Amino acid sequence: MLAAAQPPDEIARLSALAGLGVLDTASEPEFDALAKAAALICGTPIALVSLVDEKRQWFKANVGLTGVSETPRDLAFCAHAILGDSLFEVPDTTVDPRFADNPLVTGAPGIRFYAGAPLRLSSGEKVGTLCVIDHQARKLTDGQREALTHLSAVTAKSLEGRFVVKRLQTALDGSRFNESGLRLVVDNAPSMMAYWDKNLNCVFANRAYERWFGVHSDSIVGINIEELLGPELYELSKQYIAGALAGEVQTFERVIPGTGGINRHSLAYYVPDIVDGEVVGFLVQVSDLSALKHAEQSLQEAQRLGHIGSWEWSPQSDRTVWSAELYRITGRDPALPPPTFAEHSELYTPESWKLLQNAVNRALQLGEPYTLELEFAHPDGTAKWLEARGEARFDTTRSATILRGTVQDITLRRKLVAELAEQHELLRVTLQSIGDAVITTDAQGAVTWLNPVAAQMVGWSSVHAKGRPLDEVFCVVDEESRLPCMSPIDQVIGQGRITEKSSNTVLISRTGKEYDIQTTAAPIRSEADKLLGVVVVFHDVTEQRRQSKEITYRAQHDALTGLVNRAEFDIRLQRALHTAKTKGLVHTLMYIDLDQFKIVNDMCGHAAGDRLLQNVANLLRGVARERDTIARLGGDEFGLLLEHCTYDNAQTVAQQICHRLDDSRFLHDGKRFRISASIGLVPIDTHWKSPIAIMQAADRSCYAAKEAGRNRVHAWFEKDEALLARQCEMQWAARLESAFDEDRFRLYAQRIVPLDGSGGGHHLEVLLRLVESDGTVFPPGAFLPAAERFNLATRIDRLVLRKVVERLAARLNLSAYEMVCVNISGQSIGDRAFHREAIRILSAAGPTVCQRICLEITETVAITNMTEARVFIEQVHRLGVRIALDDFGAGAATFGYLKSLPIDVLKIDGQFVQDLISDPLNEAAMRCFVDMARIMGVKVVAECVETEAIAAHLTQMGVNYGQGYLFHRPEPFDNILI
Repeated sequence: MLAAAQPPDEIARLSALAGLGVLDTASEPEFDALAKAAALICGTPIALVSLVDEKRQWFKANVGLTGVSETPRDLAFCAHAILGDSLFEVPDTTVDPRFADNPLVTGAPGIRFYAGAPLRLSSGEKVGTLCVIDHQARKLTDGQREALTHLSAVTAKSLEGRFVVKRLQTALDGSRFNESGLRLVVDNAPSMMAYWDKNLNCVFANRAYERWFGVHSDSIVGINIEELLGPELYELSKQYIAGALAGEVQTFERVIPGTGGINRHSLAYYVPDIVDGEVVGFLVQVSDLSALKHAEQSLQEAQRLGHIGSWEWSPQSDRTVWSAELYRITGRDPALPPPTFAEHSELYTPESWKLLQNAVNRALQLGEPYTLELEFAHPDGTAKWLEARGEARFDTTRSATILRGTVQDITLRRKLVAELAEQHELLRVTLQSIGDAVITTDAQGAVTWLNPVAAQMVGWSSVHAKGRPLDEVFCVVDEESRLPCMSPIDQVIGQGRITEKSSNTVLISRTGKEYDIQTTAAPIRSEADKLLGVVVVFHDVTEQRRQSKEITYRAQHDALTGLVNRAEFDIRLQRALHTAKTKGLVHTLMYIDLDQFKIVNDMCGHAAGDRLLQNVANLLRGVARERDTIARLGGDEFGLLLEHCTYDNAQTVAQQICHRLDDSRFLHDGKRFRISASIGLVPIDTHWKSPIAIMQAADRSCYAAKEAGRNRVHAWFEKDEALLARQCEMQWAARLESAFDEDRFRLYAQRIVPLDGSGGGHHLEVLLRLVESDGTVFPPGAFLPAAERFNLATRIDRLVLRKVVERLAARLNLSAYEMVCVNISGQSIGDRAFHREAIRILSAAGPTVCQRICLEITETVAITNMTEARVFIEQVHRLGVRIALDDFGAGAATFGYLKSLPIDVLKIDGQFVQDLISDPLNEAAMRCFVDMARIMGVKVVAECVETEAIAAHLTQMGVNYGQGYLFHRPEPFDNILI
């Protein structure tokens, strides 16, 4: 006999076993149930929960070994089993030299077969086994081995859970509840634990509540138990809560619904906390008995359906004896005689009958016992499976005198084994598919285990990595510096706790492949708080980090040009101003506005305009330094932040940009366009209060450059007259916004009079005034330039058109009005959104109103936006609206474009009217305009008529209408309407 060697960690193992406090304790139902489940699944008469002490093995649970509680360690099979990590199996002890002469083999209990799975604690020590024993030689199936291994893991957890409960009970009995002292214990317990005061409010809860209810344990503290359990579960628990508050320990089983639709079968203990004879609260421990309950139910079902039947058969007389249980198992009428051996062919399928014949022949001839699984047809029509065992007895002449055996219905067991095999396969596939990589080490930082994902990422197999330093297998560097990162071992030891997820780290595989990873490391500690090792969990975030960088890049850059966008530019400008104030550094801001972009965009389309913006962005990249920031601020506006650059040097750079743009030509579809820019230049120094003030100054400087002739640089300086004018416009923009909010725009009107004295309805031109809060009335010339500059003109046009239509639609009799003229700005003519809004307003008003409205478009606007103007005119014409060309004669190329516009009224600019009598050129031009209008079939209106002489002269020339102070001074529109 060969005694087992001592494990390398024998001292720690014995200490861990003693620390469990389980040796020589009374039997407990959960451990007995685990042993019974092992015996049932493995089909053995004996199953033990064996704990290997210094000189003995002691049985915490014992099935089938009556009257024995321990054996010497030297004889123990379990002493061999705890030397390995996996299941230890001896198919036939009589042929194994280690056990052939063992007294437990040669004598009682006659061990012929042994299989034991080590009981491994969370700290790694193997304190014993869950083992099965048979009197016959045999082998476990793969499914039985897997099941026995899982049951041993459940047994080990039960031992640890028992220890935690006992330790917690001791702490409660000895003193008032001390949360900090018990937190480590309860948070690592597999059971749910919580303490509730006498008002049923939670004082503490362990982390198991996260697994059971899906809520963090910290969030449970302070809430009432009814809120946690819910109305139904609370109602079922009220009697036990009342019992605990009455000072009585409560124990009961309950099915608790959990997260994900999982129901857990639980065993609950309510232990009252009694201080000075008064219950001040109670401790709740709820253990998950689902696995144990499943095994218990399987055992109960097997006990009901799987009684063992016995038989004897005499080969000489072919006489058979059956037990009553065997009749029940086979469904045969007990009143009938047992079948002969030949009649057994009627019970089994042909394949099983053949197996039984061969096994019986070998038993009779060679003395070999047999164990077979046979399929038979039950009289109720169902197919069932039996486990048939048999062995022969011989006389002194070696002749078989009798064959004896047992039969057990294993139909359920086979089904369970099949299901277990399916679950095992599912578990295997699941483990292979887990996305997180896991590496464990010992206390010295040597690798002890890798999961498949980790092995694939680090390029090391688990076998080759085991025992190597973690830094050799898990090579991680900083993403930017490429320097090695601190080892997870050092982080855990230094902080003594779980480290936060690290970011910006790169794993370099053994194969050279790189992965962006996020990592968490946690200590592995013993019950005595000794560091046993570290577990490192990491996963591949390469794609997520790439997407994050892309999102960040897109959030900071303009999609069209690739330049920094306005938001990021503002951040860098803020940083530059801060360094200027705190460190005295010198920076300069350049604000760039393209001069001819709108022409390219209108004539060639937006795609060409986009290409032009990309060309300008590349030109700016060629001029700027690498450290400078170039941004597209919006539309055709760019910003250039020149850091550590003097004002004089910045002016040189700005002039260089102007020269390069002026020398370049943009080509599209055979057309060449000259490109230029207006640039505002502002120094960034300590006198600026904010980046907004700097940007405003740069914008005003750029506008001043544009008004001074374009293609030039305007350098900002204090008391700049051009900038002051620009600032005045900006103030007007703010006042206009207030006027919109406070509805301070007022409609005025001026009559348009027929010069030939004919009757007909009234002709009016609607004019606009802005009334300040103090009652001051401003004409449009005071605020419209600012409105056009800051893109507010279209809003004003929508407001005016809507108000005019509303007033006309409210009149019961519109026959008194022939024509009401409403001015439309150039911005509105070029804005398709305004087109849609105007058409909607006019369409809703109806034809009666539309036939009295005439929209006035200035000649310059019509020429500049010829395509958009024609589209708009055609749309409103279809609604019955007329079009007047205003300020005619003030623009260029008048006659070339006039014939292309489908207008109804021609309004002559006042500069030709005021000096009509004294200036022959004006008279010649006026006659030309009138003749052309007559040929085109449109009416002519002369503006700025202020004397009777001019009115008479216009009448003699054939002008249809006159408008001016001679006839009518503007007054509120509502005063004119009837």
